[in-house]
Amino acid sequence: MVAAKDGEHFVRFKASNGETMVRSENYASKASAKNCIESVKKNAPDAPVEDETASA
Repeated sequence: MVAAKDGEHFVRFKASNGETMVRSENYASKASAKNCIESVKKNAPDAPVEDETASA
């Protein structure tokens, strides 16, 4: 999850080579962006997940 310049949040989904495959819409709250992540994890359970917020 990344904070946009306007204070909103978005999620970036990257391929194994590091390139961005998909960028989500902007969410007004961090909780909404986390819901996006949880939805992807639920619907694609075998996809690897790297939490970039751990370093933020």
